[in-house]
Amino acid sequence: MSQHVRRYGKYISEKIYTYRLCAFDFCKVKRGREDGLLRTMNADKLLKTLPILQNQIDALLEFQVTSAELNNGVINCSFILLFRDLIRLFACYNDGVINLLEKYFDMNKKQCRDALDAYKSFLLRLDKVASFLKVAESVGIDRAEIPDLTRAPASLLEALEAHLVYLEGGRAPPTVHHVYFSFIYLFIFYYLMVLLYISKQKYLEEEKERLRLFEVSSSILSKLSYSFQFLFIL
Repeated sequence: MSQHVRRYGKYISEKIYTYRLCAFDFCKVKRGREDGLLRTMNADKLLKTLPILQNQIDALLEFQVTSAELNNGVINCSFILLFRDLIRLFACYNDGVINLLEKYFDMNKKQCRDALDAYKSFLLRLDKVASFLKVAESVGIDRAEIPDLTRAPASLLEALEAHLVYLEGGRAPPTVHHVYFSFIYLFIFYYLMVLLYISKQKYLEEEKERLRLFEVSSSILSKLSYSFQFLFIL
């Protein structure tokens, strides 16, 4: 158990460090197409912000557990809190990657190189996030609360790589046909991410309602406790 407590503590430290760097909490920022923080960032700021978000997600994913280990109350509680953070963080991460892809073909060579690395890192983290969510599903977390992680087609990555090669003076630029289908793939990817975001919003609304009910229950219990103490004194 001590190992899991240390890993949870490490994540909290990373979360605090992230807040110091960015002056905001990724778990609480606005998300979505219209006014989402990472959906509206300019390219330079986005390329600086995504690695910070990636580090926080990496720290969270270091908390690796099995279904059997979650029988421990402390480990289980930590896992649930991390699961809730991961849902928010990954929704934010999606916003940033979508924004990055939309701006990619207008970036200069250095920005494209950094953006391509960021996108490849995103693909690698998808597998780790999927493993974490699989554990969540195995211990009884409602399937509706667990997002489906759908990968964009490999052709999208190929198009991004081809564009960077062109900027670096390599082969001729992608054909109109290639670019056309690449943007179709990007649209499909964006559509799937919107569905993912809607799912997250539904989950957050339900969580707010559960929190409200918990606060009401706590208030009632507190009043009852005070009443019993008063009767005991009498």
